[in-house]
Amino acid sequence: MTFSDSSALPVLDPRDAPAMALLGHDLRAALSEVIGGLRLIDPAPLAPASRQQIARTKAAGEALALLLEQALTLLVGDHYADAASPPLQTERLFDGIRLRWQARARDHGLGFLLRASTDLPALLPLDAALIERILSNLLGNAIKYAGSGQITCAFGLTADGQLRLRVQDEGPGFAPAALPRLFSGNPLSDQSHKPGSGLGLHIVHEMVETAGGRITAQNRASGGAEITVTLPLPDLAPGVRHASTAPDLSHLRVLVADDNQTSRQLLSQMLASMGAEVVTAADGVQAVGRIERESFDLLLIDIEMPGFNGLEVIRHIRAMPGPVAQLPILAVTAYRLRANKAAIEAVGADQILSKPVLCPITLGETALAVLHGRQARPAPVATAQMQPDRFNQLLAMAGPDLAAELLDRLQEDLLRAERGLLAASHRMDWQDVRAQTHVLMALAGTAGALHLQYLAEEMNALAHADTPDRGTFLTLLPQLLEALDTLIHFVGRHSPDQGGKP
Repeated sequence: MTFSDSSALPVLDPRDAPAMALLGHDLRAALSEVIGGLRLIDPAPLAPASRQQIARTKAAGEALALLLEQALTLLVGDHYADAASPPLQTERLFDGIRLRWQARARDHGLGFLLRASTDLPALLPLDAALIERILSNLLGNAIKYAGSGQITCAFGLTADGQLRLRVQDEGPGFAPAALPRLFSGNPLSDQSHKPGSGLGLHIVHEMVETAGGRITAQNRASGGAEITVTLPLPDLAPGVRHASTAPDLSHLRVLVADDNQTSRQLLSQMLASMGAEVVTAADGVQAVGRIERESFDLLLIDIEMPGFNGLEVIRHIRAMPGPVAQLPILAVTAYRLRANKAAIEAVGADQILSKPVLCPITLGETALAVLHGRQARPAPVATAQMQPDRFNQLLAMAGPDLAAELLDRLQEDLLRAERGLLAASHRMDWQDVRAQTHVLMALAGTAGALHLQYLAEEMNALAHADTPDRGTFLTLLPQLLEALDTLIHFVGRHSPDQGGKP
């Protein structure tokens, strides 16, 4: 990892990206289990102080999950967004603020008051991580510098419908010399103990401006500092329902397959709280066995299961005969890279939900979205991964007399390579993987299938490694097979036997 200067974010060396992706997965998975474990604790028999502490820790854990996600995104830079990003539930946001900041203010001998205007919508279409970072800086600074009195955090709407967030304290206020350069990011070294002398407000200023908002600061006439942030509130996505209460899933029978007991239990509890009948499986083999014997309306499949992993389970389901192959599948994963998203979609998942799952409403609405097909993936366009000009040049070079024979041989070679690669993948025969991908590199390059050529080169290089990584191979394999299938169908449509024109 390298640094461009002492104040900049670290610049990730591309060679570190796989390690960071794996680290991100491990961090998300561990945090998911922590949050899930806290949620599974029954607070009823506990003393009030213990109940309060568990609630505070849960709120802090969810805030940590948001901050971790943003940090990993900045470092790795290959993040993908969930298909449906739910808005903030206003009451849930306020509950979390009270739980975390009232106690923290009290620990510093301060009062804390949260105010909310009655005209606020039940849902705020804003990035949860953005709000968390703004509040962490503003409230953290207020508690640090106020000294005594009360901290007030107020939410309301401006006359033009923007969100207004205001933080006030009763402390010494901003140093006069700091106010003109408050958001410059050039702190006054001899005033480091004064409010406004650090980088926190500069960071908030950058975030707010990037979001299209505005931030102002002043000293109050009655004493203390006041910072006001305004943020635009975009309309919720048209045609997408975002409820403020959990949806009714009482008509669903759902299979949850996850090797992690905490995650499995938490997902089951969330679904059951919305009325669903839930059946669980602790690994991929159990999941397939239940699917073969029982009827389900929806499948939740964890991708990172040992042995028969989620990708293999989904691929197996999609290849099964009859209606079971069309079951709606919601994949659950702690990996958040575009390559993993592509691999999961390639094997046939309808939608992806990222761990840790923080909100039952998000889970319920995503389940309904999958069931109702609102997020159905578009059919792949065969020519999107092709260079038709190169393919046509190949046919022109062959001439009208040999073009048909060329297409037949190309089709046979592609199908043979496909069968060989599948057989090699079942045996994990790296020497055969090298041989089959070497063939595919040549065939794809000749036919103008550049995406397939690239994937074959990646897999070939992986198979030549001293210790090939099986997880990376299982990520690349479905992408390569999808690209190969695209080329096979493309060639087939140009074959005279299929009514095409060579």
